[in-house]
Amino acid sequence: MSLLVNIIAFILVFIFIVVVHEFGHYLFAVLFGVKVHEFAIGFGPAIYRKKGKKTDFRINVFPLGGYVRLKGEDPQEQEDPDSLYGVAAWKRFLIVLAGPVFSILAGYLLFVLIISIWGYTPIIIDKVLPGSPAEQAGLQANDIVLKLNGKYVFDTMDMTSIIRKGKPLTLEVLRKDARITARVTPVLTQKEYFLYLKDVKGNIGGKVESVNNISFERYMERYTKEYVTIKSELGELKGLIDNVSEIPQRYAIGIYYGQFSNVFAKDNEIFSKGDTLSEVEGMKVESTTDLMDIVTALGLKSDEIYLRIKGNEVEQVIRPLPAKVKISYISKNGTQKEITISKEKLLSVLSIPGVFEMKAPKMKPRGFEAIFVAIARSNRLALYIWKTLPGVFVGRNIQDVSGPVGVVQVIGQAVQFGLETVLIVVAVITINLGIFNLFPLPALDGGRIIFALVEMISRKKINRNVENLIHTIGFFLLLGFLFFMTFVDISRFFVK
Repeated sequence: MSLLVNIIAFILVFIFIVVVHEFGHYLFAVLFGVKVHEFAIGFGPAIYRKKGKKTDFRINVFPLGGYVRLKGEDPQEQEDPDSLYGVAAWKRFLIVLAGPVFSILAGYLLFVLIISIWGYTPIIIDKVLPGSPAEQAGLQANDIVLKLNGKYVFDTMDMTSIIRKGKPLTLEVLRKDARITARVTPVLTQKEYFLYLKDVKGNIGGKVESVNNISFERYMERYTKEYVTIKSELGELKGLIDNVSEIPQRYAIGIYYGQFSNVFAKDNEIFSKGDTLSEVEGMKVESTTDLMDIVTALGLKSDEIYLRIKGNEVEQVIRPLPAKVKISYISKNGTQKEITISKEKLLSVLSIPGVFEMKAPKMKPRGFEAIFVAIARSNRLALYIWKTLPGVFVGRNIQDVSGPVGVVQVIGQAVQFGLETVLIVVAVITINLGIFNLFPLPALDGGRIIFALVEMISRKKINRNVENLIHTIGFFLLLGFLFFMTFVDISRFFVK
């Protein structure tokens, strides 16, 4: 049943996206006097048809797509004054361009609607490191980041990429009901190492002096999975290095981003919606990072350990929790409670998708600010798509793109979360479609735009048969790309 719902939702979304795109072509064709033979939703035989004065409107049996058929698109047709190739090249340029532009504008308008009704989830500071530039600038945990260097910022990746440039920053944050401006200069951090060890014995802390009698920095340059002896100021640790991840030197301001809070968003077998998790085996829960540390500790076996080392100083040691864990929480009616359960059961609860409320509250800008925020949000998305999509054609960024099967799955998941999420997905897809069609590839609108531009500049007609051949070849190449992305989508299911 859920598969059927997903497919129906996909068809409805796809029809909307296609109609918006094709309406752009249709409107400008009519505006410039080009006859539109057909405006169709879907392909194949018609199941509904309405004849207009000049255009045949129809719904076809296969609803995966749509088209407008303009007079003159067929090379066999004469170049009459009311045909696509009978009008001036600049008019043909605008007719072709209108489709992608309408798609992109539809996405922008949807974001205006979404942000006006539901708002958006901003970036929130989860934790400020002591002595960091952020602390010195007066930033605090739970500050909501509104703007960075005078521009709205929505994505932690965007904010991080700007911080990594190392230039002075101006942040506008919301603290309770007050807007505060903070100026902070990033500093270059030391390398950080995350070590996961098995079969562990001993203790560690303070400065790491050596690993197998080799200085820590030198050893990490060529580490292997092996048994090691790590000597530190506060003890000696022996164990098998099973995995190491490294974060290189980078500019930072000393903050962690907040993702989810410690308040449960849904009922589960242990907690009720609205309960607040406060402590697990003495580990306080005050931030997203605290929750992540607890999940890590719950997943460790009795002889395993997780280390975070900055430079050569031990910053954090996470040890496994006992088989039975003592939990403190505040019920939704304000009562302090304590329970003891198995760590496996707690881990299963904490691993439920969406089990906790989001850390950042929804921001609901009003009036013109909602429009400005929506435009900024859409600009960010459009820029990301424009930078990412070209790489797909040379084998990069494949993981960031979905084919038809993947899109069905995404829309199906969005339906589970409600109308807001569905509209966000539709906005993202329609902006994707508009930008994709602007790429100067044969068979796409972008390829046809290039031919119109060449004719506008050279003031010479291009051989219709040559142009048609190029677009036909491009069509089959794009069809091959579509099959490839379908294969990628299906292979992802097997990987999971």
